[in-house]
Amino acid sequence: MKLLFITALLIVWIPPMKSTHCKTVVRVKQEAMQYACQTQRRSFQNAFGLIPIPSLIEKKETGLFGNGGLLGIGQSLVGNVLNLVGIKIHNVQLPEINVKFMPRTGVQVSIDTNLHISARLVVVGEIAIKAGAGVMAELKVMRTAKGFPILEVSACKSLLGGIQITTGGVRLIPGIVDTIKGHIQAILSDRLCLSVSNVFLGLNADLGLLVGAKTIGNDLGMQYMMPSPPVVNNDYMDMDMNVEYTVHKKVVDLPTGEHEFTLPPGAGDQNSMVNMGFSQDFFMSLFTAFQTSEGFNFEISSASAMVGSYMKTSVLGSYISEINLKYPKSLPVKINIVLSQTPIVTFKSNQLLVQISPKVEMFVVQPNLRIENLMTINVGANLLAKLNAKGGKLKASLSLQGDLNLVMASSSAGKCNPSLLAGYMHAVFEKAYLLQINKDLSIGVALPSLPNVQLIHEVVEVKEDYAVMSCDLQYVK
Repeated sequence: MKLLFITALLIVWIPPMKSTHCKTVVRVKQEAMQYACQTQRRSFQNAFGLIPIPSLIEKKETGLFGNGGLLGIGQSLVGNVLNLVGIKIHNVQLPEINVKFMPRTGVQVSIDTNLHISARLVVVGEIAIKAGAGVMAELKVMRTAKGFPILEVSACKSLLGGIQITTGGVRLIPGIVDTIKGHIQAILSDRLCLSVSNVFLGLNADLGLLVGAKTIGNDLGMQYMMPSPPVVNNDYMDMDMNVEYTVHKKVVDLPTGEHEFTLPPGAGDQNSMVNMGFSQDFFMSLFTAFQTSEGFNFEISSASAMVGSYMKTSVLGSYISEINLKYPKSLPVKINIVLSQTPIVTFKSNQLLVQISPKVEMFVVQPNLRIENLMTINVGANLLAKLNAKGGKLKASLSLQGDLNLVMASSSAGKCNPSLLAGYMHAVFEKAYLLQINKDLSIGVALPSLPNVQLIHEVVEVKEDYAVMSCDLQYVK
C-alpha cells in the first residue's frame, strides 16, 4: 500500500546496526506522503465503520425527568430508565488525511471524518446521530535485529466535534441529550485511536516486503536493510538503505567504501515525488554479487549463433600464423571466459564505468573430441554501464569503452603476440560475451516497493560521483 511504502520511509527512530556504509538514499517529498495518504482513505473509512458502540441502559434519578418527563412527552411512557440500543455506525464520510513532517522527529498524520450513527431509543424509536471526529497520530517505525521495519503508532489523540441528535420530531430534554452525547463521545474517543493503530499495525506483514528478499535470476538474491535513522526536515525525508546479496542463499561478502554516501540537496528532479540516490558502493556491490554468481563467466562453442564462424583455428590463424602452422587443417575452437577478480566501478565525466579483468582460455576440439589447450590471455576491459529504471527495477546494460588490453599468459602454439588478436577478441566480446551478460543483467535490480505500488515516470541520471533515479508513485488496486 502506498501509505505504508512512504510511512516506512518516515522512520522516527531505529536502533543502530553495526557500522556499515550506506549504499543508497531514498528521498521522499512532502507531496509524495500527502498523495500516498489520500489513497488510504477507504481503509480508515472501513475501520471507523466497524467500531462497536455498546448499548446505553441507565437508571435515572428522580428530578432529572422534569415536569415533561424523561423525553419531554410524559414520564409514563418510559418510566425512569434510559434505554438506547442497536447503536451502529452505518455511514462514514471518507476521511481527509493530512501529513506534516516534524524535523528531526518523524511524521504526524491528521485524519478528519464524519460519522453517521443509527440507534433505537426505547418508546421513541429510531434516532440519528452525527459526529465529527478527528484523530492525530504520530508514527514510529522500529526495526528488527535484521533491519526489517515494524510500524507502530507512538502517540495518538482523538477529538470529537459537534454531535447532533435527530429524533424524528420528538423533543429530548437537555439532560438526556447530554447523556447520549457523553456515551458516544466516550466510546469514540477511545476507539478511534485504536482503529487508527490497527490500520497501521495490520500493515506490518506487507511492510516487511519493503526490504524483503527479492530474486535476481535463479541463484542471485537481494534485500534492503535500514542501518540508521532517517534525516527529516520540513520538505523531505532522507533514509539510508544498505543492500545484502545472496548467491545460492549464502550472503556475499561485499566491498565497503571509505566514506558514507549522502544525497546532495538538489539531486534529481525536484518535481518528482521520490528521488533515490545510488553510490559507487551500490554498484560495486551489485557487480561483485553478479561476479560471485558467475554472471561474468561464459563459454562459447563453435555452435554459437553469434560467433560460430569465428570459432575455428583457421580464423585465429589469419591473425596469428603460428596457429595455422600447428593446425594446418581447420578445427573447431572453444573459448571459456572466467572472471575471478572483483570488478572495479568508478564514476567519470557523468559516466559509470566498470573495469573487468577476465581470463580467456582458448581450446581446440580434435576430431575425437579431445580438448587441447591453445592459449590463455588475460584481458583488461573497460565497460560503460547505461542505466535505466522500469517496472520497479534498476537495469544496466554494458558496452565496450575503448580497446581491450591483452596479455598472453600461456600458449601451446609458440611465442605469439596477443595484440594481433585485438580485433578478434573485440568481436567476440561485443557479439557474444557482452550480449549474454546484458541478457542476464536485463532482469534488473529490484527497488524498494510494496504490493499495489508502482514506480512511474522513472528517470535515471548519472552525475560526477553518484547516480539518481527520480519517479512518482501510483497506487494500483
